[in-house]
Amino acid sequence: MPSPRRTLIVGDGLAGALVAWELHHRGLAFEQWSDGGPAASDVAAGMFNPVSFRRILAQWNAKVQQEEAQTRFQQIEKELGIELWHRVPIVRIFPDEAYAELWNERAEGDHEVSEFLETLTSSDLHESVIAPFGAGRIPNAGWLDVPSFTRASRERWRSQGDWQLQSWKMADGCPDGFDAVIDCRGVGAANDLALFGLELRRNHGEVLNIQPSEDWGQETVNNVSWALPLPDGTYRVGSTYRWDVVEPVCLEETPAHLLEQVTRVRCQSDREPQIMQHQAGLRPSCFDRRPILGQVSPKHPYYFACTGWGTRGVSIGPTMVRWVVQALLGEISEVPSEVHPKRFRTFTEN
Repeated sequence: MPSPRRTLIVGDGLAGALVAWELHHRGLAFEQWSDGGPAASDVAAGMFNPVSFRRILAQWNAKVQQEEAQTRFQQIEKELGIELWHRVPIVRIFPDEAYAELWNERAEGDHEVSEFLETLTSSDLHESVIAPFGAGRIPNAGWLDVPSFTRASRERWRSQGDWQLQSWKMADGCPDGFDAVIDCRGVGAANDLALFGLELRRNHGEVLNIQPSEDWGQETVNNVSWALPLPDGTYRVGSTYRWDVVEPVCLEETPAHLLEQVTRVRCQSDREPQIMQHQAGLRPSCFDRRPILGQVSPKHPYYFACTGWGTRGVSIGPTMVRWVVQALLGEISEVPSEVHPKRFRTFTEN
């Protein structure tokens, strides 16, 4: 389509904020609308990690996407004048001997994941950590302060008159004054995407902020659950993953479950960690853990989707947003096939 005179961005979470910055850096006019409802970005830990721990494999296009993410977020940091990008290595606790052998084999070999892995000795671990089968490290990992990023971005666009508290749905069409709509509503887009046979799933997750009675060090420790050190001396603990809970509610049993998990790999203390905060959100996800991007149907040429980022929004977000905007401007004919709506067998142009 021709370069739009003005684009409507619907949603002001992580995806919406990144789309706004992409358009801003290209000098393109936009307005951002939000219904003010809860968003997964409000509670996101914002972690970036190039390795899938389940099978010790590199994440999808991990190196290229994470490098682009770091460049973009650090550029935005400078413009906003706040710190957002935090490099914090992850220490992965090995669950058994077989896992330890596989990790060490891949760390020392010529596997695509090898460049991301380090092996550790017991003397490399923080004194609070218990790892009977050993542990490894991902040095190129960390977290983005997503709530601060979305909040500061929102205030910037609001101060310029480019943000409105207003809802939108597919039935509203392309509002007067706009040539395109980029849908960044997260799970809020599920009903409209279903009109095209696209299932956007709700993945419920909960996190805690805790204060241990003793220092746990300055690296994230992961043993399926994880404890992420924050600048104020507290730790972010997470996360849960459930498909049977479809509202962003905090479950009563979750704090005990998460604390049991993360303290399992720590030396015993006389006092339990203090729970400072308990939050819940709904991650937008797809059947293949790939986003839904780009023009959804030629019958609705103004409508572009940018959702379904799951748990890896920080790592993949800048690349995903670039693809969407390139497709919007006609710089590419369509987004790559692995994120295109037509990969869904149930897809219909409607």
